[in-house]
Amino acid sequence: MHGNNNNYIFMRKIILSLMLCCISTMMYAQSFDQERIALAKFIERMYNSSPFEGCRIVDDYDNSYLLSVVELDKSRYKTTSVMNRVAQVKSQRNAGEFFNGTQSYSEITIRTPKSEEKGGSKEMAETYEIIRTNSTGFVQQMALLTNFESNGGMAVFVFYKKVNL
Repeated sequence: MHGNNNNYIFMRKIILSLMLCCISTMMYAQSFDQERIALAKFIERMYNSSPFEGCRIVDDYDNSYLLSVVELDKSRYKTTSVMNRVAQVKSQRNAGEFFNGTQSYSEITIRTPKSEEKGGSKEMAETYEIIRTNSTGFVQQMALLTNFESNGGMAVFVFYKKVNL
């Protein structure tokens, strides 16, 4: 009987320890999410008051962040996944230029295939955007902070990374 009581006390200690770990983890996660939401709202207000594109370092009370802001015309992209990928690549290019002085070239190619109709000809245009980058370094781990529609109807993507200055 004495052995069962020790097992019961031991199990209670383990369960209480696990509960304490879970609660502290949830509180930390909630704090991080609140900081991220507050930063996203601040950046959106800052952008709407004075639009900008490219990289900036922004400081809050405890941390410094590298922001990479990309503005895209929503009508040029067929799907949101393609637009998200283009925004991510441009964001990494901006960050690479900011830190390492990379050289980037962007060109737009327009292809116009013709198709014949009975009453005349019909032209359709396809647009391709090619981004070429020559860099000496690569900036990774840029996470999407927020995306929103600007006052001019453009899609704005804000990527960020915590930096130590």
